[in-house]
Amino acid sequence: MKNDKEVGLEETGRVSPEIIYQDLFEYNPQPMWVYDVESYRILDVNEAAIRHYGYTKEEFLILTIKDLRPEKDIPIITAAVEIVKKHERLFTSGVYRHQKKNGEIIQVRIQGNIIYINGRKAELILVTDITALIVAETEKQVSNEKFKAIFQQTSDAILLGDDQGYCIDFNQAAVDMFGYSSAELKKVNLNELLILSDGIAFARLWQNFLNGDILNGVMKLRKKDGSVIFGDFNAKPHILPNVHLSVITDVTERMEKKIELIASERRFKALVQEGADLIAILDIEGNYMFVSESSARILGIPPEEFIGKNAFDYIHPEDREQVQVLFSTITEQKQIRTEPFRFIDSNGEYRWITTIATNLTDDPAVRGIVTNSRDITDTVTKSQDLERSNELYRLQNEKLKEIAWTQSHIVRAPLARLMGLIDLLQIGECGDLGKEGVLTHIKSSADELDRVVKDIVHKAD
Repeated sequence: MKNDKEVGLEETGRVSPEIIYQDLFEYNPQPMWVYDVESYRILDVNEAAIRHYGYTKEEFLILTIKDLRPEKDIPIITAAVEIVKKHERLFTSGVYRHQKKNGEIIQVRIQGNIIYINGRKAELILVTDITALIVAETEKQVSNEKFKAIFQQTSDAILLGDDQGYCIDFNQAAVDMFGYSSAELKKVNLNELLILSDGIAFARLWQNFLNGDILNGVMKLRKKDGSVIFGDFNAKPHILPNVHLSVITDVTERMEKKIELIASERRFKALVQEGADLIAILDIEGNYMFVSESSARILGIPPEEFIGKNAFDYIHPEDREQVQVLFSTITEQKQIRTEPFRFIDSNGEYRWITTIATNLTDDPAVRGIVTNSRDITDTVTKSQDLERSNELYRLQNEKLKEIAWTQSHIVRAPLARLMGLIDLLQIGECGDLGKEGVLTHIKSSADELDRVVKDIVHKAD
């Protein structure tokens, strides 16, 4: 008994066309079936369709092509078949939804051709499952839409450049950032936007970038009007053949604040670390938490030696109590100012200082009491010298006044007697005293006058 293959052999030994077409149908890797155009019933189906849709061949042969569609899509297939009915020969193609035995909906591309079986019109169907392709295309489209949204809506400038660095595409943010029109920006080379340090050639920088060197970081950029901005520049070469990506974030405001902060820190250092005053931060008990570097210059004590120690231990015992009493009020007053007090230095000598203390314990950046102390030793010393000088002048003035009084009162008495006695001798009228008595009185007055003069000289010395 001959098998099917043997039956299909012609006398010449060649395979008959019927066998060839049957094999092409049966062993085609893509699902295929034949259905009756009038009844929609499936007449034959290949192995690929059985595997793909999950039905057995027996199950397939009792189905119509409507059973392979979601219910909502049946009008669509009915309309398509009606067109086939109107033609004797027709090749059809289209994308439809099919439903597998397990209920899974798939997207397929159908290719159909009219054939006749025993005089009845039928259609041979070739199915290509394009579900994965459509999903991929949908995801690609979504991705493209996302990229387009990011490309157009981001505040960062996005530039696509060619191998020479010319802009070939860009987003609106790039137009806004650099001030060029879209037409102008297409003629701009990145070399015109970047402000490079002296000695750096753009051609070499760009070539190294194309060869794989990193090109990113904060750079100075030049706008169309010549003004300068700061941009956080990030570039990636070869995102596409001969296409290179540059993303620029405008950080001008941030950099200006940073520059301002650096300047502020320099001013702070000049005032606190290098200033004439001694700046410190104490806790509520008076223990040092921070001391400026000026302590080494003012007191000869490096700042780190103060940390953790109590400020009152450095104050002269005679001044300590009054400073402690005043310091205890700092919780009630925002700021206090001390009278001059003595503070010991590295040589064991006391320096006169005055301090302003400000309570910043509630400031998270400080959390302590800030003291600003100034060395006024020279001022106090000069003041004390002046007081001593003034006291000396006062005493001298008192002596001078006493001498003047002595001259005007005590000297005058013996001097007046001398002058009277001399007059008596000159006129020869000595009276009862006689000449000897007058001379005796003259000698007594002269001695008195001598004592007064010596007293004046002593006081003057």
